[in-house]
Amino acid sequence: MALVSDWIQLGSEIFYRKPELYSMGWDKRLNLEDFIVAAAPLGGPIALTIIETKAVHQSKSLIFIFSASGTQITSFKWTNGSLVFIGWSRNEDLVCVQEQGDVLIYDMFGNYQHTFNFGQEVKDSFVKEAQIFTSFQDTGLAVLTRANRIFVVNSIQEPKARKYVEIPGNPDSPVLSWALIREERQTNVIASRESRLFLLDYQEHMALPQNICWAGGDERVFAISISSNYRHIALYTEKGNLWIGSSDLSTKYCECGTGAVVLLWDMTLEIISVNGESTIMYLDSRSSLVQEIDSVRIISSTTHDILHKVPRVMVETMGIGSMSPGALLLEASQGYQEGSTRATDCLGMIKETLEEAVTQCYQSAQHEFNQSIQKALLRAALFGKTFVPNMDPEPCKSVTTTLRILNAVRNQRVGIPITWNQLEWMTVSVLLDRLVLRRLFPLAFKIATYLKLPDAEGTSRVLAHWACFKVKQPSQKGDDRIAQEVNAKLGYTPGISYTDIANKAEQVGRKSLAIKLIEYECRPSKQVPVLLRLGEDQGALKKALNSGDADLIHAVLFHLRNKMALADFLMLIRNFPAAMSLHIKSCKESDIDQLKDIFNQEDDFYNQALLKISEAFDAKRIDSQLVSLQGAGELFRKTKSDFNSQITEDQVKLIRAQIRLEENEQKSFVNKSLYDTMLQLIKDGQIKEAEKLKADFKVPDKRYCYLRVYGHAEANHWNELNAFSKNKKLVIGFEPFVDACVKFGSTTEAQKYLSRVKEENKITYFLKCDLVEEAFRLAQELRSASALQEVSSSCRTNQFLQNKIQLIPLSYT
Repeated sequence: MALVSDWIQLGSEIFYRKPELYSMGWDKRLNLEDFIVAAAPLGGPIALTIIETKAVHQSKSLIFIFSASGTQITSFKWTNGSLVFIGWSRNEDLVCVQEQGDVLIYDMFGNYQHTFNFGQEVKDSFVKEAQIFTSFQDTGLAVLTRANRIFVVNSIQEPKARKYVEIPGNPDSPVLSWALIREERQTNVIASRESRLFLLDYQEHMALPQNICWAGGDERVFAISISSNYRHIALYTEKGNLWIGSSDLSTKYCECGTGAVVLLWDMTLEIISVNGESTIMYLDSRSSLVQEIDSVRIISSTTHDILHKVPRVMVETMGIGSMSPGALLLEASQGYQEGSTRATDCLGMIKETLEEAVTQCYQSAQHEFNQSIQKALLRAALFGKTFVPNMDPEPCKSVTTTLRILNAVRNQRVGIPITWNQLEWMTVSVLLDRLVLRRLFPLAFKIATYLKLPDAEGTSRVLAHWACFKVKQPSQKGDDRIAQEVNAKLGYTPGISYTDIANKAEQVGRKSLAIKLIEYECRPSKQVPVLLRLGEDQGALKKALNSGDADLIHAVLFHLRNKMALADFLMLIRNFPAAMSLHIKSCKESDIDQLKDIFNQEDDFYNQALLKISEAFDAKRIDSQLVSLQGAGELFRKTKSDFNSQITEDQVKLIRAQIRLEENEQKSFVNKSLYDTMLQLIKDGQIKEAEKLKADFKVPDKRYCYLRVYGHAEANHWNELNAFSKNKKLVIGFEPFVDACVKFGSTTEAQKYLSRVKEENKITYFLKCDLVEEAFRLAQELRSASALQEVSSSCRTNQFLQNKIQLIPLSYT
């Protein structure tokens, strides 16, 4: 077994290696040169979109999303303008930056999340480049405009664009390179322009020159790279010089450290240590690099590799010619498996250092990707431990447990190739979140179970996410079956709320399923509000009464009293004596409709009158309605409520007028409102009758004019409408004439009134009448940018007109 065949030596003691993670699952004919490639860190997904210059139209491009192993997750059409940049947030959301500064966020399945922009100045000057940066809790985004100004948003979830100070230099000179340095409380920018380097400090609002002593004099920095922890920086110049130091540029590294810089051009990859030692690797095809906290991933059209420094413990254990305790224990274990006497010889050499040897073997296994080598190292550790009975077994057991998890998520079908160090940095909890995000619920559940995590952090959390996902998916199964399946899987596991699951079902319009699910909720305080929201009033009342919680019962009754008609409410609570008793008690302390007997006992003429009005509207016979309304009027007079008495008498007068109209016109008028009655008369051409009602009920002139306009238009009485437009007492202007004609399908008639529309409204009304060219000409005459924008927004599909608008000078106000 060749353990070190892929190691690359850099200096005397430092080794790097580039093991293959995956043979990519996508089409092997795919050429990454044709695509913008964005890969999320920590083994995240890969997004590809075709480079604009190679696309027929950028607006017709597709964005493909793959797992790190090349398995396609989704693809979606990009239709939002010129795309400048794509990248990934720390929550594995895809961040897409448009040329005009709009930023669109999608999840890894291509579902739109939200949008923000960098403001008008960025929109006017256009985005040239963008960079994404992350902290432990958030994701930020920065853009460089064509005007060489930098804007930064420190959180894409709560975006607030910050404009940085202008970079000194010739305004016509471009920014050659720039990078972001994320500190605890601020984000600074380091930028190169001409042959100078500047640090843009946002808090001080200053551009501070940075002095770098180059051997050959001043040089222009063409590339800047910052380490994942923002502590180190590499600068690459036009003459091929590389400067490596601290991110504050105060220290130039001059001796071997733990890091290195990777350079890639064409198919050549060069690794340069901090003391200048380097080695070159030749790749099989053009590739894309992904910076990780402890490595670099290399993605090509066919393979996905990882380049990382070989840990010191692995060099000691597996290095050629090593005589460390771990190396000898590994040799002893292999000899034992082969039945060779060298096992005894090697064990004799490390008799006093067996515990160290065991530790070296299992620690080496931590950083190995090859499962057969992992097994060999762990087998050696277990073999050595048999000779050290008092050694603590937990560290070795923990390594074995974690490696099983790592191997599971690195599997080709899962495609999350994280390292041991990355898992320690991100934690198992975050890993479970990422598996849930990918909808890999069974694997997440198995890992949580295997690790015996607390329910709230492990299985319960996974099951809750699974249930919420399941109820949102289309299914041929009935709601009963789905609810039963969810309950069978979840049961009453601690930490799981059926209320949350029911709410998810309701959000996607599955009300029936939500009702079925909420039945499994065992907490009435959570269950009852959902039932009320879903319209299950009787079920909510039953649950509240069964709970014995007086506050909950009162809350339900209050909700039902406000929601339902009095008759319906009384009919409902009659079936529940306890509820009826509580209602009668609460009625004495509130101003809702009282029961009739209570009103009579208290001589409450006002509320008795309200009941009479309720009876009137519930009555099926007209004579009964009149009797009830007349009775209500008498009761209102007893309370000296002149206003209510008057409107009741007006209603009686209206009904009698409607009865007369029904007899004369042989049409139904009763139970219509005054305005609906007048509108019907206008549509029937009974203008005198309508005007009689106007006079009898003192209808305002403005309201009557609107009724005339819309009544004539709805009845297609265009001549009558035209005649009415010449009325000298017209008080509503001519905009309603246009609106009414358009509403009822005649733009031709509408155009007759356009000339009399107010000047400030003409463009809007030209557009309502589909007179786009006239609107465009008027906007040009007015030299109004806002008017042109209105025209443009109203005819987005008219490409010819859109092109003409684009040619209008920017000097418009």
